[in-house]
Amino acid sequence: MRRRARTSAALIALSVAALTAPPTAAYAAQPSAAPAAPTATCTVSAADAADRVTVAGQGFAQGRAALSSPRGGTTSFNVPDGGAFQIGSKPDDRYAVTQGGRTTVCTGGTKAATTPGTTYKAGLIAGWDAVRANCGARPPASADKPFSDGWNKGASVAEDVFCG
Repeated sequence: MRRRARTSAALIALSVAALTAPPTAAYAAQPSAAPAAPTATCTVSAADAADRVTVAGQGFAQGRAALSSPRGGTTSFNVPDGGAFQIGSKPDDRYAVTQGGRTTVCTGGTKAATTPGTTYKAGLIAGWDAVRANCGARPPASADKPFSDGWNKGASVAEDVFCG
């Protein structure tokens, strides 16, 4: 009986000491909350007389990123230290930047969403827009081969970028 009383008293004393002791150095060094990730933004300038634009971004992590557009496909580039970049002399189009599995759609530029038409370019943009909005999008029925070919190309690039 005495042994049980001494053991219980010792456990109570250790518990009280543990609860009233200051935090350990390892615990105190841990941050209370993770820092918020920077918000990446991307813009496309208005086209110049040669129908060229500048794509600019900020808030990205330093390292590799991919710039994609419906007509131009996807190209890789390096984001410098500081997270801001500027890429000039690109064809006037809509752009998106993908980095670390996250895609940022660029705002601005003069290319507006296009309703389906009968040209390759209209099909390309319509395919890009459809798959960007819904990864399960299917091409509309069209007797116009250039539009269908453009739709399939735009949808393919958008699927790589947004649905990957």
